[in-house]
Amino acid sequence: MTYRSYHLPEHLYFITAALCGWKKIFVEEPYLCIVLNSLDWLRNHGRMYLFAYVLMPSHLHTIVKPKDRTIGHLIKDFGSFTAHEILSDLRNKGEIELLQFFHQERRDKRHRYSIWQDIQAENIFTRDFLRQKLEYIHNNPIDKKWELAQDRADYRFSSACYYDRGLDPIIEIDDVRDLLV
Repeated sequence: MTYRSYHLPEHLYFITAALCGWKKIFVEEPYLCIVLNSLDWLRNHGRMYLFAYVLMPSHLHTIVKPKDRTIGHLIKDFGSFTAHEILSDLRNKGEIELLQFFHQERRDKRHRYSIWQDIQAENIFTRDFLRQKLEYIHNNPIDKKWELAQDRADYRFSSACYYDRGLDPIIEIDDVRDLLV
């Protein structure tokens, strides 16, 4: 399903970024770090507010609000940077099979590889929808399909520990609860 998003400066967005073929490379620390460091950099350099995230083995969900650019530009910056970094690491490690896979998956023949499927941004129009997506993000690791943790707040690569226990997540976030009142 493809969502059509519209850039509205006051909106938050639910982002889904899945790797081509749902490859599970985010079980390895270098690839986890590329994505988390990119989100952290975008937030700390004033490009966006980051309200929630979960990085799963093959995909990422976030709730963000762009600060100085459109949602399309924000997604492009994130996708391009992380793809280049992941490809560089794959080349350095000689991961020929994965490189061949991402080459075969390319959607644009001007590029040699496609790491990400089309990254989806969905406008968040209501508080109820925001609550629903916040719960979805934080429950993803405990879903029967994944079972990555017993308690969602125990999953390291999520902001659930912040909202459920008041603990600092692995990367800093902005508190969305003020917007839920």
